[in-house]
Formats: sequence, C-alpha cells, structure tokens
Amino acid sequence: MMNKIKTVALTTLTLLAFVGTLKAQTDAGCVTSECHAEIGTKEFVHGPVGATICTVCHVKQGGKDHKFKLYLEKEELCLACHEAKRDMMLEEHLHTPLVEGNCVGCHDPHQSDHRYTLKGRAADLCFQCHDRAKFTDEHVHGPVAEGDCNICHNPHASPYEQQLVDPPDQICYRCHAEKIEEMQKRHVHPPAAEKCINCHDPHAGPEKSMLGQLMPDLCFGCHGEVGIEDVPHPPVAQGQCESCHDPHSSDNPRLFLKPGTELCFSCHTDLGQYVADQSYLHGPVKQGDCNACHDPHGSDHSRILKKFFPKEFYMPYQTENYALCFECHNKTVALDPKTKKLTDFRDGERNLHFVHVNKDPKGRSCRSCHQVHATDQHKHIRRSVPFGSMAWDLPVKYTKLEDGGRCEVGCHAVKEYHR
Repeated sequence: MMNKIKTVALTTLTLLAFVGTLKAQTDAGCVTSECHAEIGTKEFVHGPVGATICTVCHVKQGGKDHKFKLYLEKEELCLACHEAKRDMMLEEHLHTPLVEGNCVGCHDPHQSDHRYTLKGRAADLCFQCHDRAKFTDEHVHGPVAEGDCNICHNPHASPYEQQLVDPPDQICYRCHAEKIEEMQKRHVHPPAAEKCINCHDPHAGPEKSMLGQLMPDLCFGCHGEVGIEDVPHPPVAQGQCESCHDPHSSDNPRLFLKPGTELCFSCHTDLGQYVADQSYLHGPVKQGDCNACHDPHGSDHSRILKKFFPKEFYMPYQTENYALCFECHNKTVALDPKTKKLTDFRDGERNLHFVHVNKDPKGRSCRSCHQVHATDQHKHIRRSVPFGSMAWDLPVKYTKLEDGGRCEVGCHAVKEYHR
C-alpha cells in the first residue's frame, strides 16, 4: 500500500514539474531566437515585455494554432495597468486616437527607440495625421521647429480647446512671460486679451511674428472701415499700423505708442519743433489732440482733415466751407455785419470777422489770418501767409490792445480796432 502511494505521489510531482516547465517554455518562447527575436531589443521596452510576461496582454487561443487575442479590448487593456490615465477620459477635449481607443496609434505596445514607446519622433508622429504643410511657412514657432508639440498640447486630453496644457489666454505666457506685465496696462487690445492666436498663428506664418495674415490685411479683418479713404495717412497706405499702435497694449488711448502730439511729432518733426518754439498753441494742439482736426487713418479731404476746409486764400463765404472750424467755434461768427456778442474782433459794433470773411467772391479763409497749430502772437495770428502765384509771404503783425488790437499787414495800412 505504501509503495502504491509513493508511486502516485511521484507521478503527480513529475506531471506538475512537466506543466511548469511547459509554461516556462511558453513564456520564454515568445522572445527566443526562433520567435519574435527582435522584441525587447530597443532602448525603451514596455514593462510586461521587459518582464517577459506576454500573457498580461495576450491570451492564447485553444488548439494547436499559434493564435492569441488581447486580454481586453482597445483602451481598456491599457487602462487595466495605466489606471491613473482613466480620469483623462472625462476631460472635455480628447485626442482623436484616445476617443477611438487607439492607444497603439501613437504607442508601440512592445518597444521603441523613443520615450514612452512612441512609434516615432513626436513631431513626425503628429504629422502622420496633421498636414505637415501647415507647419512649414517662412517663420516657424520655436517649439514646432524643434518638434516639441507637447510644449503646448497634451497628447491625450485637456479641459482646454486644442488639448492645450493651459487656458488659451494664458498658455503663451509660459515662454513669453514678459507679456504678462504688458497685459496690465490701461488699454489692452481685445484680441490679445482674449487669446494670442486671434492674430498669431501658433505654428507658422509668413511674417516674423507668425501673424495669421500679412499686414495690414490682418488689421483690416476687424478694422475693415480703415484705409478706404481718398487721402490715406501714409503709414496706413504702407500697411504700417504698428508705426502708431502697439498691437498688444498701451497706457495711451487707442493703443498709441506715445501720448498725444508726441506720437505725431515723432514723424512730423519740423512741425513739432515749430510748435515747441511758439507761445500760443491752438487748443487741440495744447491738449495733445491732433485727432480733433485730423483723421489719423485717412480722409476724403486734403491734409487728412476730418471735414472739408478750403485750400484757397479767397473763397465765397459759405458756413459749410468752414465746418471743421465750426466744430468748436461759433458758426454764426461771420453772419451779422453788426454785433456786440458774436466776436471780440469788432470795432465798436462793426463785426470785423464779417468784413474779412463774408464776401463773394473774395471771402478770406480762416488761415489767411490764423495759424492753425501755434504762433507767437495773440489770437493765433500768424506772422505771415503765403499769397499769390509767386508764393509771396505776406507779413502779418498783430498787437493786442486793452480794448482791441492793431494790425500791421501787407494787405492794408496799419489799422486799429476798439471795442
């Protein structure tokens, strides 16, 4: 009896040993020189492959055929080990391969020469789906040029559009931190405040700043009403909006690069120097508001004036001819031959504005006597005025009196007026 028990025990142990040997041979056999010899030879090897535990993912089918099926379907197989990634599936924006459960679209499940067992260099891998031509313009964003798509994009999922790693209005500050302070200025360009890609292509563009369009077409996409006038401001005509405006932010109104007349005089230097040398400045100039009379983009009138103003020295008087001046000044100033209130330029009750201006055909322009920017004489009276085809500078000397003034001019004898 004892011998029989010993025989059965020995047989059982032998069978168990054979089964164990067979299992070991089955696991080891996946990566022998006879089968799948290349598996496990690259720099980055998937954990189960490195441990030669193929059955973590693969299940052998019954029968003698060398056939296997996956232990679980699609992403569930990967998530069985990569459980921490499961929460990503709840994000609002998922990468298309993740939506399709196609992890192996990007990752090799066995091994790779690239980190994370990616099937290729990151950018090359992305270009298998994303058209490379869109990223090869003349000026390419640094991360794109280096193939570092993941600097901006999460390859799996994100709560932000385009799977960005940060909110659209914040992501650029990761590298362009100097712009954070700029965005604290008093006036911020709305597209810049919203997100940089409103103007910049985040991948590549035809201009150095990777603008989505060439200037000024980019600006005209929103500001379509600019640049259609008969007399455009030269910077507008040349597409140089940034000559006057900061495209991101400014402490000056309208995103001006400099305050008030300082901006205009940075180009109109002769006028700036002239104004600086004068004692009496026209109100808008004194307030730094060139825009009161001029449209900084363009106009249908000469000198980019906001309203019509005659070029001629003489012109039949019509109130509408001086609509620009009458935006601020009393438009009835030259209508009545006698007055006690309309103007200080009167001799008793005789309205001298009426005398000089309200004539047909030789009514004189406001500019015949007044310098529109600045002068060193009271009442903005100019020192001289170009006259006639010979471009004679007709002299003008004005002296302010206690109750009126004295005019010494080239067009008539010295005269005084007293109120």
